[in-house]
Amino acid sequence: MPQHRAACVTDSTVDHLDAVSVPQGALRQAGVVGAPRCRKSQKKLARRSHRRHHFLQNSTTVRFIRGQPVSDLLPHDARPAAEVVRERGRGGPHKGQQTRATILEAALNLASQMGIEGLSIGALAEVTGMSKSGVFAHFGSREELQISVIREYHERFEEEVFRPAIRQPRGLPRLRALFDNWVAKVATEIDSGCIYISGAVEFDDRPGPVRDALAGMVLMWHGALGRAIRMAVDLGHLRPDTDPMQMLFEIHGLILSLHHDARFLRSAGAVERARTAFERVLQFYAAGAPSKPTGSAAPSGAAGFGGVSAPLASC
Repeated sequence: MPQHRAACVTDSTVDHLDAVSVPQGALRQAGVVGAPRCRKSQKKLARRSHRRHHFLQNSTTVRFIRGQPVSDLLPHDARPAAEVVRERGRGGPHKGQQTRATILEAALNLASQMGIEGLSIGALAEVTGMSKSGVFAHFGSREELQISVIREYHERFEEEVFRPAIRQPRGLPRLRALFDNWVAKVATEIDSGCIYISGAVEFDDRPGPVRDALAGMVLMWHGALGRAIRMAVDLGHLRPDTDPMQMLFEIHGLILSLHHDARFLRSAGAVERARTAFERVLQFYAAGAPSKPTGSAAPSGAAGFGGVSAPLASC
Protein backbone atom coordinates (compact mmCIF):
# COMPACT_ATOMS: atom_id res chain seq x y z
CA MET A 1 0.00 0.00 0.00
CA PRO A 2 1.25 3.58 -0.67
CA GLN A 3 2.81 5.47 2.19
CA HIS A 4 0.71 8.39 3.43
CA ARG A 5 2.73 11.51 4.30
CA ALA A 6 1.87 14.73 6.04
CA ALA A 7 3.18 18.16 5.09
CA CYS A 8 6.57 19.34 6.32
CA VAL A 9 7.54 22.50 8.15
CA THR A 10 9.31 25.00 5.79
CA ASP A 11 9.92 27.96 8.09
CA SER A 12 13.24 29.62 7.14
CA THR A 13 14.19 29.85 10.81
CA VAL A 14 14.38 26.08 11.17
CA ASP A 15 18.01 25.07 11.59
CA HIS A 16 17.68 21.34 11.45
CA LEU A 17 14.90 18.83 10.90
CA ASP A 18 14.45 15.19 11.75
CA ALA A 19 11.80 12.64 10.81
CA VAL A 20 9.63 10.36 12.97
CA SER A 21 6.78 8.00 12.25
CA VAL A 22 3.57 8.69 14.16
CA PRO A 23 -0.08 7.60 13.86
CA GLN A 24 -1.94 9.45 11.15
CA GLY A 25 -5.15 9.65 13.23
CA ALA A 26 -3.27 11.34 16.06
CA LEU A 27 -1.79 13.89 13.63
CA ARG A 28 -5.20 14.66 12.26
CA GLN A 29 -6.40 15.45 15.80
CA ALA A 30 -3.35 17.67 16.35
CA GLY A 31 -4.12 19.65 13.19
CA VAL A 32 -0.90 18.72 11.38
CA VAL A 33 -2.27 16.61 8.54
CA GLY A 34 -3.61 18.73 5.76
CA ALA A 35 -1.11 21.58 6.15
CA PRO A 36 0.10 23.15 2.88
CA ARG A 37 3.09 21.53 1.18
CA CYS A 38 5.85 22.90 -1.03
CA ARG A 39 7.23 20.86 -3.95
CA LYS A 40 10.85 21.51 -3.10
CA SER A 41 10.41 20.29 0.45
CA GLN A 42 8.56 17.20 -0.76
CA LYS A 43 11.45 16.20 -3.04
CA LYS A 44 13.97 16.83 -0.28
CA LEU A 45 11.90 14.79 2.14
CA ALA A 46 11.65 11.86 -0.29
CA ARG A 47 15.42 11.78 -0.86
CA ARG A 48 16.23 11.98 2.83
CA SER A 49 13.60 9.37 3.75
CA HIS A 50 14.96 6.92 1.16
CA ARG A 51 18.53 7.43 2.31
CA ARG A 52 18.14 7.43 6.11
CA HIS A 53 14.85 5.92 7.19
CA HIS A 54 12.65 2.89 6.64
CA PHE A 55 9.16 3.87 7.64
CA LEU A 56 6.31 1.58 8.50
CA GLN A 57 3.74 1.02 5.80
CA ASN A 58 0.63 3.19 6.23
CA SER A 59 2.41 5.44 8.77
CA THR A 60 2.49 9.21 8.44
CA THR A 61 5.78 11.10 8.28
CA VAL A 62 6.09 14.46 10.00
CA ARG A 63 9.12 16.70 10.21
CA PHE A 64 9.55 18.90 13.19
CA ILE A 65 12.17 21.02 14.92
CA ARG A 66 14.87 19.01 16.72
CA GLY A 67 14.36 19.03 20.43
CA GLN A 68 10.60 19.60 20.28
CA PRO A 69 8.92 16.67 22.08
CA VAL A 70 6.36 14.61 20.20
CA SER A 71 3.93 15.18 23.06
CA ASP A 72 3.62 18.79 21.92
CA LEU A 73 2.13 17.63 18.63
CA LEU A 74 0.20 14.54 19.72
CA PRO A 75 -2.67 14.07 22.15
CA HIS A 76 -1.70 12.76 25.56
CA ASP A 77 -3.07 9.29 24.84
CA ALA A 78 -1.34 8.82 21.46
CA ARG A 79 0.21 5.39 20.96
CA PRO A 80 3.26 4.24 18.97
CA ALA A 81 2.76 3.89 15.24
CA ALA A 82 3.52 0.17 15.29
CA GLU A 83 0.72 -0.42 17.77
CA VAL A 84 -1.72 1.57 15.69
CA VAL A 85 -0.73 -0.31 12.53
CA ARG A 86 -1.37 -3.65 14.24
CA GLU A 87 -4.88 -2.60 15.15
CA ARG A 88 -5.86 -0.99 11.84
CA GLY A 89 -8.58 -2.84 10.02
CA ARG A 90 -9.85 -4.49 13.17
CA GLY A 91 -11.63 -1.56 14.83
CA GLY A 92 -11.41 -0.62 18.48
CA PRO A 93 -11.86 -3.69 20.71
CA HIS A 94 -13.44 -1.70 23.50
CA LYS A 95 -16.12 -0.29 21.22
CA GLY A 96 -16.76 -3.73 19.77
CA GLN A 97 -17.26 -5.19 23.23
CA GLN A 98 -19.67 -2.41 24.15
CA THR A 99 -21.67 -2.98 20.98
CA ARG A 100 -21.82 -6.72 21.61
CA ALA A 101 -22.97 -6.12 25.19
CA THR A 102 -25.71 -3.81 23.95
CA ILE A 103 -26.89 -6.42 21.46
CA LEU A 104 -26.87 -9.16 24.13
CA GLU A 105 -28.89 -7.00 26.50
CA ALA A 106 -31.53 -6.48 23.82
CA ALA A 107 -31.40 -10.18 22.92
CA LEU A 108 -32.00 -11.21 26.54
CA ASN A 109 -35.03 -8.96 26.74
CA LEU A 110 -36.40 -10.42 23.51
CA ALA A 111 -35.70 -14.01 24.58
CA SER A 112 -37.46 -13.53 27.91
CA GLN A 113 -40.59 -12.33 26.10
CA MET A 114 -40.51 -14.37 22.88
CA GLY A 115 -38.34 -17.34 23.81
CA ILE A 116 -34.92 -18.29 22.51
CA GLU A 117 -36.46 -19.47 19.25
CA GLY A 118 -37.92 -16.01 18.76
CA LEU A 119 -34.47 -14.46 18.44
CA SER A 120 -33.37 -13.39 14.99
CA ILE A 121 -30.75 -11.11 13.46
CA GLY A 122 -33.48 -8.98 11.89
CA ALA A 123 -35.43 -8.52 15.13
CA LEU A 124 -32.30 -7.45 16.99
CA ALA A 125 -31.31 -5.06 14.23
CA GLU A 126 -34.69 -3.40 14.52
CA VAL A 127 -34.55 -3.16 18.33
CA THR A 128 -30.98 -1.86 18.50
CA GLY A 129 -31.23 0.42 15.47
CA MET A 130 -28.32 -1.37 13.81
CA SER A 131 -28.06 -2.89 10.37
CA LYS A 132 -28.51 -6.63 9.96
CA SER A 133 -24.93 -6.92 8.76
CA GLY A 134 -23.75 -5.05 11.87
CA VAL A 135 -25.51 -7.50 14.19
CA PHE A 136 -24.39 -10.47 12.10
CA ALA A 137 -20.75 -9.37 12.35
CA HIS A 138 -20.79 -9.89 16.13
CA PHE A 139 -22.26 -13.41 16.10
CA GLY A 140 -22.01 -14.88 12.62
CA SER A 141 -25.23 -16.88 12.74
CA ARG A 142 -28.60 -17.03 14.46
CA GLU A 143 -27.53 -20.20 16.26
CA GLU A 144 -24.43 -18.52 17.70
CA LEU A 145 -26.61 -15.62 18.81
CA GLN A 146 -28.93 -17.99 20.67
CA ILE A 147 -26.02 -19.76 22.36
CA SER A 148 -24.47 -16.43 23.36
CA VAL A 149 -27.76 -15.40 24.98
CA ILE A 150 -27.89 -18.65 26.96
CA ARG A 151 -24.33 -18.10 28.19
CA GLU A 152 -25.06 -14.51 29.12
CA TYR A 153 -28.15 -15.55 31.07
CA HIS A 154 -26.18 -18.21 32.91
CA GLU A 155 -23.47 -15.72 33.87
CA ARG A 156 -26.08 -13.38 35.34
CA PHE A 157 -27.83 -16.28 37.07
CA GLU A 158 -24.55 -17.33 38.60
CA GLU A 159 -23.80 -13.80 39.75
CA GLU A 160 -27.21 -13.31 41.37
CA VAL A 161 -27.90 -16.78 42.77
CA PHE A 162 -24.74 -18.84 43.16
CA ARG A 163 -21.97 -16.42 44.12
CA PRO A 164 -23.76 -14.78 47.07
CA ALA A 165 -24.70 -18.22 48.42
CA ILE A 166 -21.18 -19.70 48.47
CA ARG A 167 -20.14 -16.99 50.88
CA GLN A 168 -22.37 -18.70 53.45
CA PRO A 169 -21.02 -21.52 55.67
CA ARG A 170 -21.09 -24.98 54.16
CA GLY A 171 -23.99 -27.27 54.89
CA LEU A 172 -27.57 -26.19 55.48
CA PRO A 173 -26.79 -22.42 55.59
CA ARG A 174 -25.36 -22.57 52.06
CA LEU A 175 -28.11 -24.88 50.74
CA ARG A 176 -30.77 -22.60 52.19
CA ALA A 177 -29.09 -19.53 50.64
CA LEU A 178 -29.02 -21.23 47.23
CA PHE A 179 -32.73 -21.92 47.39
CA ASP A 180 -33.63 -18.47 48.74
CA ASN A 181 -31.63 -16.75 46.00
CA TRP A 182 -33.21 -19.02 43.40
CA VAL A 183 -36.69 -18.11 44.63
CA ALA A 184 -35.79 -14.41 44.58
CA LYS A 185 -34.57 -14.76 40.98
CA VAL A 186 -37.82 -16.43 39.90
CA ALA A 187 -39.83 -13.74 41.70
CA THR A 188 -38.12 -11.02 39.64
CA GLU A 189 -38.85 -12.95 36.42
CA ILE A 190 -42.60 -13.27 36.89
CA ASP A 191 -43.22 -10.76 34.10
CA SER A 192 -40.25 -11.55 31.89
CA GLY A 193 -40.04 -15.32 32.30
CA CYS A 194 -37.15 -17.69 32.94
CA ILE A 195 -35.01 -18.63 29.93
CA TYR A 196 -34.05 -21.95 31.53
CA ILE A 197 -37.68 -23.03 31.92
CA SER A 198 -39.00 -21.60 28.66
CA GLY A 199 -35.92 -22.90 26.84
CA ALA A 200 -36.57 -26.43 28.13
CA VAL A 201 -40.07 -26.29 26.67
CA GLU A 202 -38.74 -25.04 23.33
CA PHE A 203 -35.80 -27.42 22.94
CA ASP A 204 -36.73 -30.55 24.91
CA ASP A 205 -37.26 -32.49 21.66
CA ARG A 206 -34.94 -30.50 19.37
CA PRO A 207 -31.37 -31.86 19.48
CA GLY A 208 -28.57 -29.57 18.40
CA PRO A 209 -25.98 -27.07 19.66
CA VAL A 210 -28.54 -24.70 21.22
CA ARG A 211 -30.15 -27.48 23.27
CA ASP A 212 -26.71 -28.77 24.26
CA ALA A 213 -25.67 -25.32 25.48
CA LEU A 214 -28.88 -24.88 27.45
CA ALA A 215 -28.70 -28.35 29.00
CA GLY A 216 -25.03 -27.83 29.86
CA MET A 217 -25.76 -24.65 31.80
CA VAL A 218 -28.65 -26.28 33.66
CA LEU A 219 -26.54 -29.32 34.56
CA MET A 220 -23.82 -27.03 35.83
CA TRP A 221 -26.32 -25.42 38.20
CA HIS A 222 -27.68 -28.82 39.25
CA GLY A 223 -24.12 -29.89 40.00
CA ALA A 224 -23.65 -26.93 42.35
CA LEU A 225 -26.87 -27.79 44.19
CA GLY A 226 -25.90 -31.45 44.39
CA ARG A 227 -22.53 -30.59 45.92
CA ALA A 228 -24.23 -28.37 48.50
CA ILE A 229 -26.53 -31.25 49.46
CA ARG A 230 -23.61 -33.70 49.77
CA MET A 231 -21.72 -31.21 51.94
CA ALA A 232 -24.73 -30.96 54.24
CA VAL A 233 -24.77 -34.75 54.51
CA ASP A 234 -21.02 -34.92 55.22
CA LEU A 235 -21.33 -32.26 57.92
CA GLY A 236 -24.15 -34.16 59.62
CA HIS A 237 -26.84 -31.59 58.82
CA LEU A 238 -28.79 -34.13 56.73
CA ARG A 239 -29.36 -37.85 57.22
CA PRO A 240 -26.53 -40.13 56.07
CA ASP A 241 -28.94 -42.04 53.80
CA THR A 242 -30.01 -38.87 51.96
CA ASP A 243 -30.07 -39.35 48.21
CA PRO A 244 -28.80 -36.01 46.79
CA MET A 245 -30.43 -36.59 43.40
CA GLN A 246 -33.81 -37.23 44.99
CA MET A 247 -33.57 -34.15 47.18
CA LEU A 248 -32.48 -32.07 44.20
CA PHE A 249 -35.45 -33.39 42.21
CA GLU A 250 -37.85 -32.29 44.93
CA ILE A 251 -36.26 -28.84 45.28
CA HIS A 252 -36.34 -28.33 41.53
CA GLY A 253 -40.01 -29.34 41.51
CA LEU A 254 -40.74 -26.55 44.00
CA ILE A 255 -39.16 -23.99 41.65
CA LEU A 256 -41.16 -25.25 38.68
CA SER A 257 -44.37 -25.04 40.72
CA LEU A 258 -43.47 -21.55 41.84
CA HIS A 259 -42.83 -20.42 38.28
CA HIS A 260 -46.08 -21.96 37.05
CA ASP A 261 -48.31 -20.54 39.80
CA ALA A 262 -46.67 -17.11 39.96
CA ARG A 263 -46.33 -16.51 36.22
CA PHE A 264 -49.21 -18.46 34.68
CA LEU A 265 -51.83 -18.47 37.43
CA ARG A 266 -50.71 -15.15 38.99
CA SER A 267 -51.12 -16.69 42.42
CA ALA A 268 -50.25 -14.10 45.06
CA GLY A 269 -49.05 -16.63 47.66
CA ALA A 270 -46.84 -18.76 45.41
CA VAL A 271 -43.53 -17.54 46.84
CA GLU A 272 -44.50 -18.24 50.44
CA ARG A 273 -45.84 -21.66 49.52
CA ALA A 274 -42.53 -22.52 47.89
CA ARG A 275 -40.61 -21.47 50.99
CA THR A 276 -42.92 -23.48 53.24
CA ALA A 277 -42.54 -26.55 51.05
CA PHE A 278 -38.74 -26.19 51.13
CA GLU A 279 -38.75 -26.20 54.93
CA ARG A 280 -40.75 -29.43 54.87
CA VAL A 281 -38.19 -30.98 52.53
CA LEU A 282 -35.41 -29.99 54.95
CA GLN A 283 -37.33 -31.44 57.89
CA PHE A 284 -37.76 -34.74 56.07
CA TYR A 285 -34.04 -35.07 55.31
CA ALA A 286 -32.75 -33.45 58.51
CA ALA A 287 -30.38 -35.42 60.72
CA GLY A 288 -32.34 -37.21 63.42
CA ALA A 289 -35.50 -37.47 61.32
CA PRO A 290 -36.99 -40.96 60.73
CA SER A 291 -35.46 -42.94 57.89
CA LYS A 292 -37.15 -42.71 54.53
CA PRO A 293 -39.97 -45.22 53.94
CA THR A 294 -39.46 -48.48 52.11
CA GLY A 295 -40.05 -48.33 48.37
CA SER A 296 -38.65 -44.86 47.82
CA ALA A 297 -36.72 -44.14 44.67
CA ALA A 298 -33.26 -45.67 44.51
CA PRO A 299 -30.17 -43.48 44.14
CA SER A 300 -29.31 -42.50 40.60
CA GLY A 301 -25.96 -44.29 40.71
CA ALA A 302 -23.47 -43.71 37.93
CA ALA A 303 -25.59 -41.11 36.17
CA GLY A 304 -24.59 -38.56 38.82
CA PHE A 305 -25.24 -34.87 38.32
CA GLY A 306 -23.57 -34.48 34.97
CA GLY A 307 -24.66 -37.61 33.14
CA VAL A 308 -28.46 -37.58 33.18
CA SER A 309 -29.75 -38.47 29.75
CA ALA A 310 -32.66 -36.02 29.85
CA PRO A 311 -31.64 -33.11 32.09
CA LEU A 312 -34.33 -30.99 33.64
CA ALA A 313 -34.34 -27.24 33.06
CA SER A 314 -33.90 -25.08 36.09
CA CYS A 315 -34.13 -21.43 36.92
